[in-house]
Amino acid sequence: MANNTKIRKENGKSGRKPFDKELLQKELAGIALMLVSLFLIAAVLCFHPDDEAVFRGLAWHDIFSKAAGEVVENIHNPFGLIGARVSNFLVRSFLGYPSILPMVAVLFSGWSLVRAKSLKPAIFFFLYTVFMSVDVSIMFGLTSEPFSDGMSGAIGRMLAALLSRAIGMTGSWVLCGVVAAVLTFYTGGSILMVVTQGARSMNENISGSVNGLGAWFEEQRKKKGEKQNAIEERKRLKYEKQLERQRARKPREAVKPSSVSTTPQDPNLRSETYSYEPSSPELSKEVTQPGSPGEPEMVIRQAVREKEADLDERQLKVKTKDREPYRIPSIDLLDRGSDDDDRIDEQHLTESKRRLLEKLSIYKIDVVRISTTVGPRVTLFEMELAPDVKISRVKSLEDDLAMALAARGIRIIAPIPGKNAVGVEIPNGKPKTVWLRSVLQVEKFKNTRLMLPVVLGKTIANEVYIDDLTAMPHLLIAGATGAGKSVCINVIISSLLYSCSPDKVKFVLIDPKRVELFHYQHLKNHFLVRFPGIDEQIITEPQKAVYALKCVEKEMEQRYEILEKAGVRNIGDYNRRLPGEALPYLVVIIDELADLMITAGREVEEPITRLAQLSRAVGIHLIVATQRPSVDIITGIIKANFPSRIAFQVASKVDSRTILDGSGAEQLLGNGDMLYQPSNQPKSMRIQSPYVSSNEVEAITTFIGAQHALKNMYVLPAAEMQKGGSSQSGYQEKDGRDSMFEDAARLVVMHQQASVSLLQRRLRLGFSRAARVMDQLEFNGIVSQADGSRPREVLINSEDSLELLLRNLDG
Repeated sequence: MANNTKIRKENGKSGRKPFDKELLQKELAGIALMLVSLFLIAAVLCFHPDDEAVFRGLAWHDIFSKAAGEVVENIHNPFGLIGARVSNFLVRSFLGYPSILPMVAVLFSGWSLVRAKSLKPAIFFFLYTVFMSVDVSIMFGLTSEPFSDGMSGAIGRMLAALLSRAIGMTGSWVLCGVVAAVLTFYTGGSILMVVTQGARSMNENISGSVNGLGAWFEEQRKKKGEKQNAIEERKRLKYEKQLERQRARKPREAVKPSSVSTTPQDPNLRSETYSYEPSSPELSKEVTQPGSPGEPEMVIRQAVREKEADLDERQLKVKTKDREPYRIPSIDLLDRGSDDDDRIDEQHLTESKRRLLEKLSIYKIDVVRISTTVGPRVTLFEMELAPDVKISRVKSLEDDLAMALAARGIRIIAPIPGKNAVGVEIPNGKPKTVWLRSVLQVEKFKNTRLMLPVVLGKTIANEVYIDDLTAMPHLLIAGATGAGKSVCINVIISSLLYSCSPDKVKFVLIDPKRVELFHYQHLKNHFLVRFPGIDEQIITEPQKAVYALKCVEKEMEQRYEILEKAGVRNIGDYNRRLPGEALPYLVVIIDELADLMITAGREVEEPITRLAQLSRAVGIHLIVATQRPSVDIITGIIKANFPSRIAFQVASKVDSRTILDGSGAEQLLGNGDMLYQPSNQPKSMRIQSPYVSSNEVEAITTFIGAQHALKNMYVLPAAEMQKGGSSQSGYQEKDGRDSMFEDAARLVVMHQQASVSLLQRRLRLGFSRAARVMDQLEFNGIVSQADGSRPREVLINSEDSLELLLRNLDG
């Protein structure tokens, strides 16, 4: 206090007015800057990654609404919604934790205003911290450590990516280091002096104030203690008086008859007991709905609520074998979709139950107990029948029940595996869309230990179903046009892209339809393999598809030799024993088998069958899809080697039996409604496949394609095309060329036109042989490469030039 009085006297002697309006405004502005900067620094230091999922659905203008009160309870940041939002923006979307440096400069600027000092040093210090925070953020963005995301922020990662792409990783480190050194060398001394003087001034003022206010605080502390003692004394006296009244009342109550009860009579205890019961997990899973007189009660099973998780909290940035950092796509690239309404339409369930029981009673089928499970697209009614009812009677009423329920199509499961009940699946009145993001951002997928996790969708109980592709080990997908096959393939590939790095899995994509898998062209430098002699990495032509499958077959044989030399039985043991030479899993995806079987036939079936029989141990897995589930496409040999199958909606029971060896797929609803037959279960299960749009697939693949290309691409070994089938067809090959090679060459040069159909018509060749001759003409430089739907160009202009070329080839 004496120091403050002395300062006031000196100010009075200097002639300065005691209440200077301009000085007061500067002091208030300085205090405001200091408070804001301290709040921001503390909020950033208390940043919690789980807060974003809590306040994400709450808009800024709803901060003071009732909905904000529910959100605040789950916020981890002690500075509330504003602190959580601001810290999330600064750490994730700005410069990360280095953004604290400019805030420290703002704090120093506020202190300079309060002390009426010049702002030039503070502004100079602020500029220095801004440049240093950007430089530090870029440095952390260049690293691949798990903590680098929070230390660099979105801007730091973006600038690091731009720099590394422009001048390389080493050049970026050198540039950032030089910038930091130059800034510190030329400005560090003066800034350190300014900060030291400010700290010394602050320390002197604080110590003076503490010495002056110490006695006052001690006096206040004594008064507070005396007041607290008086309050405690009054409480003690009041308690003693109540105790005396109870002792005086006790003899009179002893005369009344007493009753012993184990139930607590205190209303407070009763309310606590009742409020505890609904929180029991057993009671919250089922709701019993009483039935009408003569009808069984219906138990409504509540849907499974998957625990959500933020996939971006994982280590997204990983290292690859060639030391190029790779970043797993963010979950924000996927659409969130509309929020699901978890409420159950009990009126619709009651009406469906009434109609179902009414129809069954006509045929003298008694139901003892009935329970329901409401899924995304269908509701499962589980009925426990009377002991004298045959299951076959219920199964034969499938069409009658569909008519009684006015349903698009119902499916009867008789019996449900593992239960003493018959199941009837009825379409919901209001179906729900399952989005890919909703099935990926769950704890089950985030913490999965499966080698190749594939999310297939949601079951009837709304449980996310995840299977391991290495355990399938091959998957056959069939269904009518528009039922959801291509979307299912996109979901499977997206699941692997969100869980695996380029070192772990590679893809072989065969797309005879040419338009279904073209989005994945962006993966050519990371996930797609290369074939010797073929420029395309997504195969679209049937003959090249045969060659690609034979290359995969050759890769399988070489991998078996590697495992034999290492003395292990499968790829998992090999990768654990030799992590430095780990082999990637190879996923072969064929989007339309029917087109390949029609054009290539036996040439396609042989490598597919051999791969399906032998490739599991070496980490090669097949996913084959077709829209024609007939016996001439899905042959017995192919079906026998694909134990895991997915059936979407088909036209008839015959097609359903071709896929699943049983009916049911003809009653599906389309749009991703499927039956999945796992390799380890006797019967199929109904799953709703998630939806992923073309824009989402494009966003994922573009994000991956924009990253640094891997230096060491995975190239399959060249296949040796078999010639035994050629000799059986009645022609010989000379030096690897077809016997009709020269006639075909003269034909295309004479007409200056090259096409497979021309060779078929003029030389009377089959399609496969004509296509093979055309490939030989291309290999020997007579015709150009195929360019989509455009005709090939004839590279030899005259027959004389051709004859010279043929003589050179023979020589």
